[in-house]
Amino acid sequence: MRRTLPAALLALALLAGCGGGDAGEGSTAGGEAARSGTGTEEAASTPSAERKHAAERLSAPPHHGSSGSDGDGAEPGGPAPTPKASLPNEGTKKVAPGVPTAKGGDNSIQEFGVESESAERVAASRALKVYLVARAAGDWSRACAGISAGLEAEIGHLGGPATQEERSRCAKALRTLTEGVPADALRISAAIHVLSMRVEGSTAYVIYKNGEGAPTAIPMAREGDEWKVGALDGSALVLSGDDFY
Repeated sequence: MRRTLPAALLALALLAGCGGGDAGEGSTAGGEAARSGTGTEEAASTPSAERKHAAERLSAPPHHGSSGSDGDGAEPGGPAPTPKASLPNEGTKKVAPGVPTAKGGDNSIQEFGVESESAERVAASRALKVYLVARAAGDWSRACAGISAGLEAEIGHLGGPATQEERSRCAKALRTLTEGVPADALRISAAIHVLSMRVEGSTAYVIYKNGEGAPTAIPMAREGDEWKVGALDGSALVLSGDDFY
């Protein structure tokens, strides 16, 4: 029996969708709503070759500093929580191996756009891991550095006046929103294994299993040469009980 994460943690994902847009018919609890802040207007602005080149730069190990030797993927140059090899469905609408889908149900996240190139999946997976590990560690400034501009604008007004130590309204807001979430739940959320990245222009969904093996998805947004996290937390893929494959 899979343990259910606390309601406070699930509320983080719901909050990310409160900024408006076309919510409602995605296959995650907050996925489609969270897309409202991901900059979809730029969807077709970057050619595939340019995106691939940028992603390869992001996924390359740094020439100096930490190499992520602690193995938790917390450093930008550390190991990504996903294989580096290309997936067999790369560049197609076919669902990636290992990603569950509901028979006759809503698979809009699993089938969103096309499967990304490997370099982009590695870069986005590493960015997501850095954010989740920073949040679990209470490193609010670093966590805020990994979220999209749209999401930062949504939560920034909740923080109130920021102290010099917190450095930003976003950091204070994120700390406040995470209060009451058990530390083990944050660690479970950060222990990810990425299965797929579905991309369409500057918008994407990363599909992964969390520390309990639950299939989860989170929106991502490309900002310049970087992939940024588009929701405070991932949302469980909604499947129809055991009726999935």
